[in-house]
Amino acid sequence: MDQLALKHRILVIDDEEDYRNVITMALQSPYFEIITANNGLDGLAAAKIHHPDLILCDVNMPKMDGHMLLKKLKEETEFAGIPFIFLTGSSGKKDVRQGMQLGADDYLTKPFTTAELISAVETRLTKKKNLQKYYETQFDDIKSNIVHSLPHEFRTPLNGILGFSQLLFEESDLPEEEVKKIGMMIFKAGHRLHRLLENMVLFGQMQLWVHDKSRIEEMRSESASLLEIAQSVVGKKSAEHERTDAVRISLQNAILQISSIFLTKILEEIIDNALKFSETGSIVHLSSEGNESELHIIISDEGRGMSEEQIKRISGFQQFERGYYEQQGAGLGLVIAKTLVELHGGSLFIVSKESIATSVTVSLPMA
Repeated sequence: MDQLALKHRILVIDDEEDYRNVITMALQSPYFEIITANNGLDGLAAAKIHHPDLILCDVNMPKMDGHMLLKKLKEETEFAGIPFIFLTGSSGKKDVRQGMQLGADDYLTKPFTTAELISAVETRLTKKKNLQKYYETQFDDIKSNIVHSLPHEFRTPLNGILGFSQLLFEESDLPEEEVKKIGMMIFKAGHRLHRLLENMVLFGQMQLWVHDKSRIEEMRSESASLLEIAQSVVGKKSAEHERTDAVRISLQNAILQISSIFLTKILEEIIDNALKFSETGSIVHLSSEGNESELHIIISDEGRGMSEEQIKRISGFQQFERGYYEQQGAGLGLVIAKTLVELHGGSLFIVSKESIATSVTVSLPMA
């Protein structure tokens, strides 16, 4: 138990007193504090009062069974991350499947040994600890990247706006063509700043949406035409990067279970990256494949690529090799795209070879 240095509070819910006693005795240790309840309703109340680190719960109980208890707990954000282990009879395979579908982490078949019980408890608590450590590290990375990236991202366009606007009012005899060029530079700087602010707001909103089931259901109720939106995004981004013939489109005209606004945002961020990080003259390919239930959208480029470690470390406000490449952007694009895809029940997968190519596959459900 050397990995479990702190005392952990464990809630045991079972209508059989013998099992409650057996578990309490088996887990008697300086590492564990045991709380018990004899039915699901009392177990739910105990969870709200004591906020346990782990729950051991029988399936079949009076007043509220284990499945309903787990469903109730998963509906509340504060309990969603608590490891939940079901205790089930030897003939309860159906119960096990249902429990796993509801979000249970593990199950123990009665009768179980003390060694099996302790192993299951330690494994889940250690996994929880490691997961917390991972998220803390990710959060520290984000904070560090905010400190290093955002000042640059705000200063660069602001300096452009201030500098060029000062030039306009100080130099009264500028040629008309020069004024137009300066006006375009101010517009581009303002557009860059506006996009950064919009992405920051969206990034913050998504952190709340992840825990809002009604919002997620609302998002998944809409639909959009892939081909129409892809053609619009490609035209816009190709013009912005002055690479009008850089993107080759080979898409089926599918109707996807996502709003046109969010599908546009996902494609904008990925295609923008593909054009930004690939050389002029190279080609970006946009294709699709799938079945009646799911479509895979593949965006591939011949750009600088990413290492496996960089792909694993994708997080908000992070741009790799910034000192060398000095590209625009706070590193939010892929994170926003990935989170939006997952909120709609899809997935985003990246395959990349450094200095050779990158392929991003977005899988979304069909409408």
